[in-house]
Amino acid sequence: MLNLVYILVSMYVKLNCFVTITTQEGKTIKFDAANNVEVNKSIDRIESIAKIKIPTSARLQFEGTYLTESVQTEKVFKRGDKINIQLGYDDRLQEEFDGFVYKLNLATPLEIECEGHEYLLRDDLPTKTFATTNLREVLQYIIDGKDIKLDGDIPTVNMVNYVIPAKLTRLEALQQVKERYGLTIFFNKNILYAGLDFVKYKGNVVYSLGVNTPKVDELRFQYAEDVKLKVKAIQINKDNTKYEAEIGDKNGEQRTLYFFTAKGIEDLKKLAETEINKYKYTGYTGKITAFLEPYAAPGMVADIRDIKYEERGGKYEIRSVVVTFGTSGARRQVEIGKTVSE
Repeated sequence: MLNLVYILVSMYVKLNCFVTITTQEGKTIKFDAANNVEVNKSIDRIESIAKIKIPTSARLQFEGTYLTESVQTEKVFKRGDKINIQLGYDDRLQEEFDGFVYKLNLATPLEIECEGHEYLLRDDLPTKTFATTNLREVLQYIIDGKDIKLDGDIPTVNMVNYVIPAKLTRLEALQQVKERYGLTIFFNKNILYAGLDFVKYKGNVVYSLGVNTPKVDELRFQYAEDVKLKVKAIQINKDNTKYEAEIGDKNGEQRTLYFFTAKGIEDLKKLAETEINKYKYTGYTGKITAFLEPYAAPGMVADIRDIKYEERGGKYEIRSVVVTFGTSGARRQVEIGKTVSE
């Protein structure tokens, strides 16, 4: 079955790439070929990354008109230009990345390093002390004046005497919020999400092992009783005080979880127990390597089906995705996280 899938893909579809770069002067440049493309996105970190390798000289399309002569590509665009990458089979292109040119590596072929909308937060942020505030207000201060919007589901997290030190960039200030409060913070294009974890799933993708998954050697099946976890649960109160509790297996892998709604130590332990059960499950863990189709992105749900062992099927959140595209083909590596309730 797997060999048949490979044959069908190679016979009936063509890999395509379409890149649009908008310069800071407003000029639009388009090209539909690249030596290699790699896109790396995750809900576990703020940054998203893309790398493109293209010839050092090429004929590019400028706002609908192709140049009749080749140009040196490194002289056409520069750091800060907007970039959009679409990949797919035939005319079924999907947007894989939207961000900015960060660096040009003058090698052969030319390598373009790109960042997501967090690139806009690389300038310095004036120091500020918030006597009484909340998460949304602090985030709004960090992104103020930038082409970035806050997600509508930012939770209510009260903060007292919160200080943004001097000499931090906006991006460093955002990382400080993430680390201090144990939040999940990442971008979906120019929409900034921040919360305890990502629970507003963006859609489902079905993976049938051995059918649309050419490589599954990084995926393994685990049993709940074999998963050893120790959780440090931290409750952060409205006045910035906090208390902690530990549950789980004494010698297990340690995770630190943050909470804001516990009403005491015992309540904190119950909340942590509910969360730890999402990781101590019988089912799959690890990574799947799939084709570009079906499309998948961090924050979606992977519905994994096993035609040999139907009882092993289940739904899992997608934590990260790495997309590779080049002359040798294209693949989408999907990292799954905890189980998703129906």
